[in-house]
Amino acid sequence: VLCGGLGTRLRSVVADRPKVLAPVDGRPFLGYLFDHLQREGLTDVVLATGYLGEQVEAFAAEHAPDGMRVRCVQEREPLGTAGALAFAAREAGLAGPFLALNGDTFFGGSLRKLADAHAATCAATIALVEVADASRYGRVIVDEGSGRVERFEEKGAAAGTAWINAGAYVLEPGVLDGVQKGSLEREIFPVLAAQGRLGARPFPDALFLDIGTPADFARAPEALQHLAARQGRGA
Repeated sequence: VLCGGLGTRLRSVVADRPKVLAPVDGRPFLGYLFDHLQREGLTDVVLATGYLGEQVEAFAAEHAPDGMRVRCVQEREPLGTAGALAFAAREAGLAGPFLALNGDTFFGGSLRKLADAHAATCAATIALVEVADASRYGRVIVDEGSGRVERFEEKGAAAGTAWINAGAYVLEPGVLDGVQKGSLEREIFPVLAAQGRLGARPFPDALFLDIGTPADFARAPEALQHLAARQGRGA
């Protein structure tokens, strides 16, 4: 789980802690992620920390769910999403395919189904969600026949309803071989898509929540309460 972002856009409302610990309804956001990982049956979690990583480690030590092993790997300097994942995977000794999540987004889809959708012929598989306005995120174009990602359309040029990257992935360890710094989304995934090695799994009904801006952070309590109500009804 990527937990090292500086959270500069959120500083106006959350200035004293890393973004993953921003309080949502009185509870750190990471707590909701822990709940989801536990529901999905995950028992071994690595937090790739950076900015104020000591706070994340302290929270994990006290609030990790029963039966879940949580390890923290703190980068010494900002490495980007690809660099941070590569560093954490090496430090944690991850030898096989693994799930990777953005710690500042909540993807409510089934991580088990995402893992099941990952094909051995793909270097990575990404979860997709549909949003009404993709201009902030960029659009993901998928070949319907193969289920592989064809290309990505940049933010701003992708207005309207579209499938977007949900910030949840299955990665083969070789994807990050030799990576020291850089962006998974801007540097690694476009290359894999061009090679026909990037799979996609759409989740049409999954909750997607990004707390990266004050406006989205403000709507997080209502969105997570709605999710809890759906789960209570067995949805």
